[in-house]
Amino acid sequence: MFKKFFGKNYTVTDFWIWFEENSHDFYHLKEDNLNSLFNKLDKQLSKINEDLAFEFSADLIEGKREFIISADGILSAFTDVIDLVENAPQLDGFKIIAFRQKGDADDIPTIEYEDIKLGPNDVFFTYRKNGDTLDIFLYLKGYDSNFEEWEKAAFILLDIIIGEYDVATKIGSIDMLPYKESPNLKPILELPPLIDKEVTGISQ
Repeated sequence: MFKKFFGKNYTVTDFWIWFEENSHDFYHLKEDNLNSLFNKLDKQLSKINEDLAFEFSADLIEGKREFIISADGILSAFTDVIDLVENAPQLDGFKIIAFRQKGDADDIPTIEYEDIKLGPNDVFFTYRKNGDTLDIFLYLKGYDSNFEEWEKAAFILLDIIIGEYDVATKIGSIDMLPYKESPNLKPILELPPLIDKEVTGISQ
């Protein structure tokens, strides 16, 4: 009722108008204004969906800054990510990307989140097939269930290894446990080809 009388719904078009007006600042990112800019961007994206997240490439790639719009792994926000990216204007200085993309298996970085460092050599897994998805058990070196930052770091690493879209649509349950050496555990980098072979995934 209040929106009807005092203002219209904020639309994807409204967001891109705002971003284009501020695109110079996001193209020329500077350390001293990152927090302010990112807070403003977060506020605008939240008007579309509070679960949306974003990332920018630290360096320009072929003259463009990559702008990734993410659902942060939340399936219900996927349609808004797709809608935003499909309706993005042509911006010369930006490459607009839907979802965190799978990285090169030979160049997966170590995730540094809060005080946690987690790389592909620190994560192993077992799995069980569950219909169109896989349920996985992650075994993390140094894992402490008392600190929720571990889960955040692990999910970011999964997004890089598998791709955010496949994590949400092809992985079912994810359980995290402390690493203990066992011949049954598989290195996490073996998970992407296993997913491609074993499951089709659920539709979003």
